[in-house]
Amino acid sequence: MAHTLNPTATPSPSPAALAPWLVLLAGLAALYVPTLIDLFHGPWSSDRNAHGPIVMTVAFGFLYFRTRQLISQKMFERNPKPALGYPVVALGLLCYVLGRSQQVHVLEVGSLILVLAGLMIALFGVRTWSRMWFAFFFMMFMIPLPASIVDVVTLPMKIAVSAATEHLLYWMDYPIARSGVILTIGHYQLLVADACAGLNSLFTLEALGLLYMNLVRHPSLVRNVLLAMLIIPISFAANTIRIIFLSLITYHFGDAAGQGFLHGFSGLVLFLSALLLIIGVDSALSWMVRRGGASDEGAGLQLPALAPGAWAQLGQIATRPAVLLLAGMLLAVGGAWALTPKFTPNPQTIDLAASVPTRFGDWRELQGVVTQAELSTAEDGGRSLEQPYDDVLMRTYVNSQGQQVMLALAYAKEQRQDVKLHLPEICYPAQGYKVLSLSPAPLTMTAGAPALPGKHMLATGQGRLEAVTYWTRISDAYPQGGFAMRMQIFRDGLRGKVADGILVRSSMLVHDDAEAPAAYAVQQEFLRQLVAASSPRGHALVVAR
Repeated sequence: MAHTLNPTATPSPSPAALAPWLVLLAGLAALYVPTLIDLFHGPWSSDRNAHGPIVMTVAFGFLYFRTRQLISQKMFERNPKPALGYPVVALGLLCYVLGRSQQVHVLEVGSLILVLAGLMIALFGVRTWSRMWFAFFFMMFMIPLPASIVDVVTLPMKIAVSAATEHLLYWMDYPIARSGVILTIGHYQLLVADACAGLNSLFTLEALGLLYMNLVRHPSLVRNVLLAMLIIPISFAANTIRIIFLSLITYHFGDAAGQGFLHGFSGLVLFLSALLLIIGVDSALSWMVRRGGASDEGAGLQLPALAPGAWAQLGQIATRPAVLLLAGMLLAVGGAWALTPKFTPNPQTIDLAASVPTRFGDWRELQGVVTQAELSTAEDGGRSLEQPYDDVLMRTYVNSQGQQVMLALAYAKEQRQDVKLHLPEICYPAQGYKVLSLSPAPLTMTAGAPALPGKHMLATGQGRLEAVTYWTRISDAYPQGGFAMRMQIFRDGLRGKVADGILVRSSMLVHDDAEAPAAYAVQQEFLRQLVAASSPRGHALVVAR
């Protein structure tokens, strides 16, 4: 039988009634305090995921608000469903063990949602959880997304924001040109980075917009749906305003002004612009609803008053289940620690320069001829200050026919979910290139051995056209994309192994698309001779251990 909490109850909570809640809080603290510390020092400290703490604070604030509201309305029922709730908690703890041990933030942070939802169902029932579902849905916006997903989504957004900025400033008679995501205005160049692409602000604005609609509770479904959909173009427009603001500051006051305090201030411009646009759109929708004769009065934001004893009834749960849950949580903490792969440093010093010869076959090194694209980039498009590689080699070779091949090798002894190889199809666009084509390419490096699964890429930018051949090796596998790389690292991690990895990239400048196939053939032969001529250790780094 379901019981409803009485908001006018007055008995004071006894220590025995509070003990089960303290036990559960201790278990949750053991699970997620280290996670939150890592998030604040890791993903949440970057522009890309800076909305995470905001979303978390608002989510728990809404959970508190909604609980008070349900208690005041006598709708907070206690109809425990442990048979449904505890499996959800167990699933959450399993996700925590896998996510925490393998540094998969989607699983680790997402497990908090499952654990809290499972506890709510187990202790209070499905109906009470269903009345608070939005709080758990809202928490999803605080989960740091994998970089491979963010990179794929942000690239078209960056290009669109750059193009819109170019057209608007050109219409305003400013001397501006664009190459990919690089804007040239006057004597200055600006690169539209991931933080300016709108994805982080899109998540924040969409989350806060949904929260606003859930709290205000407009009775018009059409108005709510339209406002939720329009937040996406609002975010795009706000980010375009931000880039225009930065471009004008840089043009009129110099690069130092554009990259200093005003660059950070532009973030405030972004959210002020978005807020004004949301208010304007919401007002317009409200006017349309009223003109159509429908009611537009929402529930409003009211924090209901409760008698002191109302909260006491939440503590009336059994001690034994709380203790068993604590044991399960502590077991999950221990399981995550036990499954965390341990890195064993290789005593041998890695030296690509010594392993890869400067002369082999018909090829010899050519000093300081062509500037290559960087192997890794930071979120602002510049060179990464947190270099994920332990050894990097970048050379240009020439043969007797005058053909030049640019070689780039990047080795990392430790591959983890947040520190892994950077794919050329991500790094090139981040530096202003446009990828024209990308296709799988089986590469035969050793006679009689299976072909390596590599890729051919044609990219244009910075006044040149570049044909690229590359492969990536992680442990003994050759993943073809960001997700495949993560899965290989995950499989190695479950075996207690921290995998090493290497990126092998060769490229040639071509005049047009028709020259690309011939350039790919030259590069494959170049790489085959390189592998054959490398020292035994260099050979192992390039192909496999």
